[in-house]
Amino acid sequence: MPKIFLLPLVLFCAIPHLTSAGVFESDGAGDSNYKIERPTDGGLKVSASFKKDSEKPQALYIAIGARDGSIIVPFEKGIEGSTVFLPFKAGTIIAAVPDGTGYSTTIRRWNKTQWGPREAAPAGIAASGDAESTSLTVPADILGGAQKFNLLAWTKDISADGGWGLFTGCIDPHAPLGAGETTLRRYLAVDGSGEAARFAMHSRADKDLSKVRIYQMLPRLFGNTNETRKPNGFLEENGVGKFNDLNETAIAEIKKLGATHIWLTGVHQQATSTDYTDVGEPADDPDLLKGLAGSPYAIRDYFDVSPDYATDPSKRLDEFKAAVARIHDAGLKVLIDFVPNHVARSYSSTVRPDLTFGATDDRSKFFSPENNFFWLAKSEDGPPLRLPTVDEKGNITSPTSKVARAKSDGLFKPELEHGRVTGDNVASWRPSQGNWYETVKLNYGFDFTDPTKKTREYPHGDQPGKAIPDTWKKMDEIVAHWQAMGVDGFRVDMAHMVPPEFWHWMITRARERNPEVFFTAEAYDTDPSKVPGGDPLIAQIGGGNIMFDLLAAGFDSVYDDATYDMIKEIYDGERWANDIDRQAVRQLVFDNSLRYAENHDEVRLAGKGHWADLGPNVGRPASAILFGLSRGPVMLYHGQEVGEPAHGTEGFGGEDARTSIFDYWSMPEFTKWVNGGKFDGGKLSPEQKDLRAFYTRLLNLVDEPAFRSGSFIPFSETNLENPAYGRLGGEKASGHWLYSFMRVDPSTGQAFLVAVNLNPTQAMHNVRIRFPAAALQALPGNKVVFTDRLAAEDPLRIEAETSAIGTTGLEIETIPPLTPLYLEVSKP
Repeated sequence: MPKIFLLPLVLFCAIPHLTSAGVFESDGAGDSNYKIERPTDGGLKVSASFKKDSEKPQALYIAIGARDGSIIVPFEKGIEGSTVFLPFKAGTIIAAVPDGTGYSTTIRRWNKTQWGPREAAPAGIAASGDAESTSLTVPADILGGAQKFNLLAWTKDISADGGWGLFTGCIDPHAPLGAGETTLRRYLAVDGSGEAARFAMHSRADKDLSKVRIYQMLPRLFGNTNETRKPNGFLEENGVGKFNDLNETAIAEIKKLGATHIWLTGVHQQATSTDYTDVGEPADDPDLLKGLAGSPYAIRDYFDVSPDYATDPSKRLDEFKAAVARIHDAGLKVLIDFVPNHVARSYSSTVRPDLTFGATDDRSKFFSPENNFFWLAKSEDGPPLRLPTVDEKGNITSPTSKVARAKSDGLFKPELEHGRVTGDNVASWRPSQGNWYETVKLNYGFDFTDPTKKTREYPHGDQPGKAIPDTWKKMDEIVAHWQAMGVDGFRVDMAHMVPPEFWHWMITRARERNPEVFFTAEAYDTDPSKVPGGDPLIAQIGGGNIMFDLLAAGFDSVYDDATYDMIKEIYDGERWANDIDRQAVRQLVFDNSLRYAENHDEVRLAGKGHWADLGPNVGRPASAILFGLSRGPVMLYHGQEVGEPAHGTEGFGGEDARTSIFDYWSMPEFTKWVNGGKFDGGKLSPEQKDLRAFYTRLLNLVDEPAFRSGSFIPFSETNLENPAYGRLGGEKASGHWLYSFMRVDPSTGQAFLVAVNLNPTQAMHNVRIRFPAAALQALPGNKVVFTDRLAAEDPLRIEAETSAIGTTGLEIETIPPLTPLYLEVSKP
């Protein structure tokens, strides 16, 4: 197992430069220099040299990008050393390792589902060098004739650290040096298609030149200003939002808020009580419904949108495409849900009637890789399938069924003889009310009932030749359908319940259609329903953490529910702010996590019984930490910016501090901002306007280089024994209510100190924050100024001597309760 360390220190290096056509030279990380040449024969020569004599030859490694490959470099003591995570998928890894008489040169190639064995490099790959430099020459045939590809090169002192090696240089000028696993961010794009090769440095974040900031909104709720809000009300009583509500004015205001992407949540046609027989979409059996509007995650047609959201239901897809066009015209991107794990029991597509699920299944088999569903075996409990909407005495128990226009009987005609497993893996003829009984689980060739979790009837690990399951092909067609409609990316629902190999296969295909398509995964590592991948390399590196599988498969980001839960438990549990640093151990996951303080699954910050009942202002410190913590995307849920509390019972959505996604409803505080379609906040209180202005400043500020592409330096450990670090009420240790860290961008030198008082009632006075060595190194001179960029007016400004900061720390006179400071560091 490779060694694992906390995040590395920040290092400052020169930016690479192009010195002549066809040759790229770079001042790399540390004391290294790199020269990349593309000979006329189409090969490649990579040379690494050192400004200072390294005393012994260095091992040189190169990773060559491919359409299909891995972001994880294989590891072994004395050869590759500790793990390296790449910012692109590589199909070839070449290593030149000093062996006492010269270099031992090896090559590994990606073999569809895992790395092939390490082999002696074929003729033509040549390594040479000494203590001052190392070179590798790669012939054109190794590149497979590729004219355009991504490239990374790095060096290690492989004899150090017991054979795990020390990272000593890299073409990425900001690569962290030293021991332990390394996550690289920048890479060289090589274009040899012209007369002379062209080179350009890129980063994993270059897909979107700014930090990804997602505004989540449900069209059902967003523009609905109907104030009736009758619990269990029908559409004609409570109203519903429309695609047309998302007009140019609304989109412009979302953009001003700081969003780069709009996630149109729940747009697919879902099972519903509303009858659209006149356009070929009748109402569903009420036994299949959660809420009269229906769950957005019980999808009845993957290729269609809900007629609810169209002013003319017969032209609903045209109205959706028009909304997408308006969002694009404003310079924003569109995300929608992709729900791969389960579908509505009533699934039937009118857009693609040729693409069905389960029509050719062998219903006598619980599991078969050719089946789309898991079919229940007959038992004393069934058939028929009995849904928990009606009890054994015939009493209606579902709040939806009690008010639905059609009668419930707890039965669904298509499953009177053959029943299917629920979306949450319950193989029962009698699912309970707590199950996802309205949905059925899709079959990806993984038998979730196998206790060994090894029944994988799809290409994986050392079995790349297994057949592609039918479900895989159909789901790829669905993604392609929405890509063709202009959708820029997907928030994937419960991605961990689907095999990682599917994601690797499907995301690769999606990026062939659009290289910039964005995928973010709702995933929970603690969910026992997670499907582990079959790549032993990833399993060893990640220790079973599904987030490694998903990022390695190609996801741009994964949910960070752990940090969200940790901050919430500071108020509702026994956590301390210091605990947040636990999430910063593995940089690959830390830097590629999507963070949020609200979403449709989580409670509202202002919800009763949560967040210590502090109201919407608790979102200021919580969001300031979550949004500024790493380079990963962030998300704001509509209504959060005005303190929507989600009070009351909406229908199926009970008194749970969540805005219902099941019912026809409107948001009482958010409608004040919508203001009858003006989208100007005309009915908001001064306090709500101030809160929205705060989120606007925050979302725009986290697009600064330090947050967008910088490194994270934690302060908790340095201040644990510091009595002036925000201790309150006689606390014997520091870090209960005060949390601080620094973000530093090596390219620009920009640095921010973030200091947050999470305490709800007590101000902190005469605070002294001690700086770890890496933070002191980031200070730009002998005297520095700290200016709060998050303040609305009269920003805090502190001048200090760097030497004094290093000795006694930075003094902050007062940090009020629930207050975050974003202190930009500059010269006087």
